[in-house]
Amino acid sequence: MADKRVVLIPNQWNGSVQQYYHFLLGYLAPVLAWADRNPGRPIAVRDCGPMNRWFELLKPECDLEIMTVGDVLHVLAGNLQLNRVLQGMDYPDRFSRQNIVAFADRTRKIAHERCFDDLNAPSIVVSDRASSDEFFATPAAEWPESGSQKRSVPNLQEIARSLDPAHTRIFDGAQTGIEEQILIHSQARILIGQHGAGLTNMIWMKPGSSVVEILPPMPDDATNIFRNLAGALGMRYFVVDQESVHAPINPHGLLDAVAKASGA
Repeated sequence: MADKRVVLIPNQWNGSVQQYYHFLLGYLAPVLAWADRNPGRPIAVRDCGPMNRWFELLKPECDLEIMTVGDVLHVLAGNLQLNRVLQGMDYPDRFSRQNIVAFADRTRKIAHERCFDDLNAPSIVVSDRASSDEFFATPAAEWPESGSQKRSVPNLQEIARSLDPAHTRIFDGAQTGIEEQILIHSQARILIGQHGAGLTNMIWMKPGSSVVEILPPMPDDATNIFRNLAGALGMRYFVVDQESVHAPINPHGLLDAVAKASGA
């Protein structure tokens, strides 16, 4: 085998690595950990669609190539190139605090080194699934919906505007740069969001911070993902029920949860 590039194949828990939660913890985290343990080793990863921009966190230190999914399968099936199957970190019944914190610390350090602007980050971040990536309407999408198409809270922004505007930011991860996204959550003390991708950003918050999840009915294996992640990371966790994946929520229920999260 003349090609010394190692094809890394993380084994995520579920879903598609084109989706933020499964990509960040199920794919990127084990890839970055492997690259750090093997400095200078050229690697290859599969095309993860709109998540590919996150691979910039590995550069320029890491010589990285993005392969098509078909090429990765061909390599794996025929053992045509050096490859390693890695354990994903997105399994909700066995989150590793040590591994996730190591990933968060590593990426936070990269973000600090690359971002020189004073972000004036808020203490309350409201994750709103406002936008939908056009990629998920194309044949390349492994999952046909994203953002507000998949789940939404119609009155979330209205409720959020009743919070202290000096310390609150309504946040859309799809419209925010990588380093800024990491640093905003690193300084947040309360993260509010509907069950889904945006709550994954709690990994950059300090232990003892609070997570308020808006939780619609979900499959049994998915219901406790963010409750368990918050517990593993030493976060305080609060839940606000939602009748369905696109239903409005009770404003008083959310504001009461935020007050408890604030210690008020």
